[in-house]
Amino acid sequence: MFVTILFGDSHMEMFNLNCKLINFVHHLKERCGLDFKDLVDLMDSRGQVMNLEAKQHSMALASRVLAERQYYVALRVHRDDTSGGRKYVSLLNNYSQSHPELTELLKKLSNHDKEPEKRTKVQTQRSKNISLKA
Repeated sequence: MFVTILFGDSHMEMFNLNCKLINFVHHLKERCGLDFKDLVDLMDSRGQVMNLEAKQHSMALASRVLAERQYYVALRVHRDDTSGGRKYVSLLNNYSQSHPELTELLKKLSNHDKEPEKRTKVQTQRSKNISLKA
């Protein structure tokens, strides 16, 4: 059981899902070159964020949260403590060239908490299946 995560300069790496989620997130941060205090998440090929931030200390298996043999884009999550909003930044470099559909999707995800009236547009965009394979 594995997933493929895209990050860096079109870097693709397979991750084992047969481990505790806390260890999966720790290893993901390490492989992406993030500090362990940083928040990280994954976005699937439909544009859905997996919400690893809320589950990062879970002892459940990663396979309960992520679908095996799927492709995910690694995201850094920036929280605004005053507004409670989140900003998602792709850890896949130059994604605007290789996956231009991610640019608008990440903007909408980042504005999701700030502009609730756009919620239906974000959900509509999420339903579109984007190709993450390089």
